[in-house]
Amino acid sequence: MTSVVNFTYDKNVISKIKEWHYGINWPSVYIIYNSKSMYVGETLDAVRRTEQHLQEIEFNNFTDICLISNKTFNKSVVLDLESFLIKYMGSEGSRELVNGNAGVVNHNYFYKEAYEDDFKDIWQILLKSGIVKKSLLDIENSELFKFSPYKTLNYEQQNATYEILKKIYTINCATKKSMIQVIGGAGTGKTILAVYLVKLLVDINRNKKTWMYIDDVEFSDLVRRLSVKINGIRKIGFVVPMHELRETMKKIFSSIDGLSEEMILAPEDVVRDYYDVLIVDEAHRLYRRHHLPGAHIYKKFDQINQSLMLEQFTRDVSAYTELDWIIRSSRLQIIFYDELQSIRATDIDKIRFEKICRSHLFAYYKLTSQMRCKGGNGYYDYVKDILEKENFSIRDYKKIDNYQAKVIDNIEELFLIIHEKNDEEGLSSVVCGPGWGIEEEIIIEGKTYHWYSTKRKEDPNTVLSIHKSQGFDLNYAGVIFGKEIYYDLEKKRVEVNRKELRDSFTKSEGEASMRQYLLNIYLTLMTRGINGTYVYAVDDNLREYLKNFLN
Repeated sequence: MTSVVNFTYDKNVISKIKEWHYGINWPSVYIIYNSKSMYVGETLDAVRRTEQHLQEIEFNNFTDICLISNKTFNKSVVLDLESFLIKYMGSEGSRELVNGNAGVVNHNYFYKEAYEDDFKDIWQILLKSGIVKKSLLDIENSELFKFSPYKTLNYEQQNATYEILKKIYTINCATKKSMIQVIGGAGTGKTILAVYLVKLLVDINRNKKTWMYIDDVEFSDLVRRLSVKINGIRKIGFVVPMHELRETMKKIFSSIDGLSEEMILAPEDVVRDYYDVLIVDEAHRLYRRHHLPGAHIYKKFDQINQSLMLEQFTRDVSAYTELDWIIRSSRLQIIFYDELQSIRATDIDKIRFEKICRSHLFAYYKLTSQMRCKGGNGYYDYVKDILEKENFSIRDYKKIDNYQAKVIDNIEELFLIIHEKNDEEGLSSVVCGPGWGIEEEIIIEGKTYHWYSTKRKEDPNTVLSIHKSQGFDLNYAGVIFGKEIYYDLEKKRVEVNRKELRDSFTKSEGEASMRQYLLNIYLTLMTRGINGTYVYAVDDNLREYLKNFLN
């Protein structure tokens, strides 16, 4: 049986730990805390490690210590339990976690699944003792957990982190501007990696001795050397193009040790200062100036361009994009990008994006493992084929394991299912593309629904737009394919009804580009749901087509 003990953290605690059955020469995990903050660690000898902490100034303000062990614990188990507690306590919110995040890694070992169940029981003990205040489900549904820098990285993300840090180590003293680009589809964990990196860089520059808590010897040595080498990286910004996601990130950064909401920037904010590093999330949503009706929306955009331009460009207000602003305003850029999530003509097109990056690109990494959808890469690729391919037929049907995907015939049933999922597991919403204007009511089958807003937060008949859902995770998504998209029986593919498309920024493009933007929108919506996606299509032919593959 797991032993969980609590002691007052003072000079007398050593004698008490010596009396504890697992206090000497046995793997254990500990939590040192006070009313406002906490630190989680693991050790092979609780007495020796506690003696070390009592000598460290940064641990002087703690008042209590909780120790956890079991006769079956070994080094791999305590490393995994430590990562588990850091991941959840970092998002729990009752106390500020002061750990660095470099040691949060995914350990595989014999009988891991059984120990993970034990960890959940340990959490219940911590709940009863008052050390934590929220259930695991409540934490998992929180925004902070979704974007926490304490999330456990998969192997691909760990490797990317290691390689990116090596590149930073190489280029830090260079005077030339440099760019590191990370490419990945929806759900591959780009934002998780971006937040992880900014927290790690901040901790390195705060001299938190992050390397001491990294189990991987090579990675630990690299971070140690970096801590000496990159102390010139002081000013770090985190750029988020979309308003909704930006506001969420501000709340998250304000609650994490070492980070602040001032680090979160809109693209236009970067021109006010000069940064050592700008980390850019969702870079596919960076704007260019596009010749559309209503050019008044570009007034601020043009003013910034005019203030930045060299003499030869002063007559062309479209010469720069938001990506140019970011490059001009920083020495190093770490760009997270997915061309298939570009959804408007005002987004920088792929050709121009690559042209801008070309002269600055120093390193390139690709993320491929699907982390959001439990259907994995198979579901993502399958949905992409369903939406984009011609002559896709029932012969191409694939079974997607561990994921709920179903087409619904009735719009009321779609809402009923999503409401039930939300009651059971939370974080479930209906989402929709641009078949209705943002000021319009959404009328389907004689029923009226509304776009989500803060005023309608509790309205059960609200729908999230692509702009309020892109970048966010849902447990279950109910996707409405609107009246602007249909299945063409002659062409045998999904097509766009230009007359019903209400987003002028998408509508203005040529037919091929317009179709691609719209398919990108629905691919993005179809990959919001972690556990499942339920679909309703206004067009009867499209609904029947989708049934061939998703039921």
